Amino acid sequence: MYFISEKKTEKALLVGVCSSSQERWHELNRLEELQQLAEAAGAEVFEKIIQIRPSFDPSYLIGKGKAIEIKDICEKFDIDVLIFDQDLSPSQVRNLEKIIKCKIIDRTELILDIFAQHADTVEAKIQVELAQLLYRMTRLTGKGIDLSRLGGGIGTRGPGEKKLEVDRRKIKERISHLKKELGEIEKTRELHYRRRREIYKVTLIGYTNSGKSSVMNLLTRSTLPVEERPFSTLDATTRIMYQETLKKPVVISDTVGFIEDIPHHLIASFKATLGVAREANLLVHVIDIINNPIEDKINTVQQVLNEIQCGDKPILNVFNKIDLVIEPSVFERIKERYPDALFISAKLNKGIESLKQEIIRTFQSLELNNTVL
Repeated sequence: MYFISEKKTEKALLVGVCSSSQERWHELNRLEELQQLAEAAGAEVFEKIIQIRPSFDPSYLIGKGKAIEIKDICEKFDIDVLIFDQDLSPSQVRNLEKIIKCKIIDRTELILDIFAQHADTVEAKIQVELAQLLYRMTRLTGKGIDLSRLGGGIGTRGPGEKKLEVDRRKIKERISHLKKELGEIEKTRELHYRRRREIYKVTLIGYTNSGKSSVMNLLTRSTLPVEERPFSTLDATTRIMYQETLKKPVVISDTVGFIEDIPHHLIASFKATLGVAREANLLVHVIDIINNPIEDKINTVQQVLNEIQCGDKPILNVFNKIDLVIEPSVFERIKERYPDALFISAKLNKGIESLKQEIIRTFQSLELNNTVL
């Protein structure tokens, strides 16, 4: 175990790369999200930089000239960490560190760091450690400065933070051990699922920080912690939705939020937790109505659902945070695209009863068609 000493807030510079001016706005949105992630990890974001280039530089991702320019910025403004929106290869990290002389991490490493900070239960800690080790397995020979940054803030935290110089064989053994532990957890969960065949199962899904936990609390009269930051929920939580209409009880499950370019290691490691989505009879997709571009977020969620083999399940789209919408035409555009969607405000407890009744109607309909086990 490593004890992390007190350290000042790290000052971060964010870097993104896009292929054309047309892609610039998309990359700007990604950097806004990257800023939220960096701040959730405890960093103070100094500035964001975008480079437009037709293709990634194989040696530096950005051009060498841009790397030298960033080096001057880092020295002038005392930047502690450089965070790239795109994933970096080990050689790119090594080459950039030689020029910039600054800690460098990428989007995946940042997300892993946030997950590590939020891992409280035994299962979450195992899942995060496994994801960290799978990620680092491919990078043991590629880190230069990184090997000496134990206890050094973002990118160096978590239950899986062992000495990085440890040989590959021991890491493989640890990965094998963690997979066995998660396998046992999954077997136990499957037994619980089998016992719950006489229950209607609903799983809340959605982009991270869309308000799933708030919706969960209102539907089930629970008091789960609600935090306005990415990935505040890592473990699947299940509660009963009180109703007297259906013959069977309804249980609602909240699970980890999705995000664009979510690391595959995390999806693999959180297979057991994401199982609540695979076992659900109905998925309720909670969408942040002000988190533009909405379509990109919806597509990201659908991609993750496809990856965990439950993209064909019934989905109820629910647009949350309508209290923050200023322009009424927003509703008209969304209703045209998603005519069956519901609009709610978890903050104001508005539309929650309609959502509850729609869940009940869905199961009544499925029951009549004998499509729910």
